[in-house]
Amino acid sequence: MNELLFVRGHNPRLPAGAADLDRLVAVAARMLRQSITVRGNGQVTTGDRRWGHQHWVYGRTGEPCRRCGAPIRHTGAEPGDPWRRATWWCPQCQPEPS
Repeated sequence: MNELLFVRGHNPRLPAGAADLDRLVAVAARMLRQSITVRGNGQVTTGDRRWGHQHWVYGRTGEPCRRCGAPIRHTGAEPGDPWRRATWWCPQCQPEPS
């Protein structure tokens, strides 16, 4: 989800109803197809399979964004999240919703 939101330029705090869900699903499906059909791609979302280059934002706290250079931000699990998911995003490429 972190990578999908980055690719679409959506801030993780964007209400789901404000996003083009059909487009998100289409992009997610394309990303998943790429992961399972391209040998060795696994969870590579950037297209670069080199170690440490596979993700746009996931697991890259404080590192420069691959697009704009801003430091990647991270937050731990939101209260009440039963899956205890962490979130990574670029504050420049994924601006706060207005």
